[in-house]
Amino acid sequence: MSLDEIADELYALPPRDFTAARNARAKEAREAGDSDLAKRITALGKPTMTGWLTNQLVRERPDEIRALLELGASLREATASLAGDELKELSRQQRQVVQALVRQARALADAAGHPATEDTARGLEQTLHAALADEAAAEQLNAGHLTGVLSPTGFPGDSGATPVTRATGARKGDVDEARQASEAAAAAYEDAQADLDEAGAALAEAAQRVDDVKRQLAEADEAHRAAQRAEREARATADKAARAARQAAQRLTNLQR
Repeated sequence: MSLDEIADELYALPPRDFTAARNARAKEAREAGDSDLAKRITALGKPTMTGWLTNQLVRERPDEIRALLELGASLREATASLAGDELKELSRQQRQVVQALVRQARALADAAGHPATEDTARGLEQTLHAALADEAAAEQLNAGHLTGVLSPTGFPGDSGATPVTRATGARKGDVDEARQASEAAAAAYEDAQADLDEAGAALAEAAQRVDDVKRQLAEADEAHRAAQRAEREARATADKAARAARQAAQRLTNLQR
């Protein structure tokens, strides 16, 4: 498999499964004798929840993404030509398209069992706006291999394109070695960011579960108190009925004497 095919496979996975699958693919490449491919696979950064959600949107809603990219090209052209009325209309469409895509993405996340937090949704919205504003960002979005939030410059704010090391007069081997070290460091950083993002999402889910349990406990406590009140009322009614029965029995006894 080529690097692109492997990346397609990996970036379709939930973030929690990414690292193990990436390491397995790198191991396969090394065992096949392709150490260069193994290094490039290892350098693939683990996606944050925003990166994962954006990639799923690209895979599951290709027509909508294509419309977004076409709208972005029209926006950039209108901006360059200062077409005021057209730019205003396209800007309105931009807001509508981005909001619709965010809603669709959140529905996809819910269906996959990974509900998107507000931070994740905001990151997705920023990424979509970046793709509208910048051709390089649009190309990265369309590839479906994002690891984080894109900025309007076409480069991710916390992941994505790997920085290139340049050194005037340096030996090619040194440059390659530095580039590999940079890629490895970038991948490690992205993994850490993704783990942090995933932990944040897990914390939010746990907090929601705690709130749910507290609500259930409050409801159970209220139900218990209501049951106690009902039991006291029933006992009082039973005691009253017992007294009435004893009195009636006593009257009957007195009449029979």
